[in-house]
Formats: sequence, structure tokens, C-alpha cells
Amino acid sequence: MARTISFALGNIWRWSRARNRNSLLAHIRKLEVDGVELTFSSKEELYNFKLSNENEKWLRNLSYVTIHAPFSMVRRAENEEEVIRQLVFIDRLYKKIKAKNVVIHPEDLPSPKILNKFNFNVSTENLPKKKKVSIAKLRKILKKYPRIGLCLDISHAYLWSKHETRKLVSAFGKRITQIHFSGTYKKKDHQSLRAVSRDFMLSIRPVFRLNAPIVIEEDIRTKSARFLREEVDFIRSMFGE
Repeated sequence: MARTISFALGNIWRWSRARNRNSLLAHIRKLEVDGVELTFSSKEELYNFKLSNENEKWLRNLSYVTIHAPFSMVRRAENEEEVIRQLVFIDRLYKKIKAKNVVIHPEDLPSPKILNKFNFNVSTENLPKKKKVSIAKLRKILKKYPRIGLCLDISHAYLWSKHETRKLVSAFGKRITQIHFSGTYKKKDHQSLRAVSRDFMLSIRPVFRLNAPIVIEEDIRTKSARFLREEVDFIRSMFGE
């Protein structure tokens, strides 16, 4: 069975300063991908996002469309009403594009009471070591939120150790819903997998046993359509496609 390969809008956030990130989708539409993750770094990006009719139709026809909630959705919210407002925006967009999942960082998960008011699927994410969200802490979070899954970020995991991805797969295998796919290079996350070490490649072997969709999530500074295609092709080749 072919692996689902999705491409995060956040990969190319540097390519435009427009308040509405809809225009960036034109670059992704040229790629042979099965899905898109709409990345919103802030509530302002979320509120300013207006889909064109053309892009809405395209997204609805993809296999795996997801939404990454604002990185500080709760921490920078003025009050509880502001958190709910962001979730309402996400909920409307989720339904409009027939999304499959919403990723929310652990420190920005709304209370279960608030989150349970919404029917969209939610996953939280393992973070770099500096964020201090250990496997033990993730266990507690997933126990508190029995409905949510885990988005496994292999680049964040490697910043803990070369064994962290294996430990995460062992601990949460059945709850891993998708995989954020990028490399760690010179202690920086979200780098091209074409630049990583042999140790990194060995560290991610456990994810090949998982059936979860792959979401390419890099910080791509090179503004080149050819570079994007090469990244996608390289990752597809890793799965024998």
C-alpha cells in the first residue's frame, strides 16, 4: 500500500509576507502530494486566512488534509473566549476542507471541557527537549485527553536522543496518527532529510513500521519549485515509491 505523503504549508512560510497565506498554496499544488497541512503560527494568521474557491475545491479532493493550530493558541489568548474563538475558526475551516486532523501543541491544549465541545479529530505533538515535554508527561496528557492522538515529530525526537523515536513508537504506537517528517542537522530541527547523518536515518527506522500519514514539515529557505519537487521525491523514495 502506498504511503500517504502530505506537505505542510509551514514549509514555505518564508516565501511570502502576505497576511493571507492562501497564495502560498499555488506552490504546493504543483507537487505530487496526497495532502496538505495548513500551518498557522499565530491567531492572526488563522483569522486572516481566506481560501480561494479554487484552493478550497483542491483541498477537499486531497486524501489527507490537516490543520496545525496556532503555536500559542492558549498561552497568548486574552481569555477563554479568545481560545474558543480560535477553535470555532478551526472548526469551520476543518469542515470546509474536509480535514482529518488538528495538531495542537501540548502546552496549548484547551481544557477537556472546552475541547470536547468540538467534534474534529485532535493530536498533540512531541516537542524538542528544551520544551521539557517528556514521554512521561505525554503519557499523562494522553490519559487526560483519551480522545486525542499523537503527531510524532521525528526531528524533535532526535533533539532528545537518537533513541527517542523508538521510545515514542514503543510507548504510543497505536495512538500515533501522523508523522511530522524532517531532519535534525547541527542541532537544528526541521531540516532537509538529504542533509542528515547516518545516525539520524537509523533513528527513524521504527516509523517505517507505522501506517500513519507522512507530513513533510521543513523550514525551506530555498525559493525553488525544483527544490520542493526534489524534497518530495526523495521522501517518497524512502518508502520505496
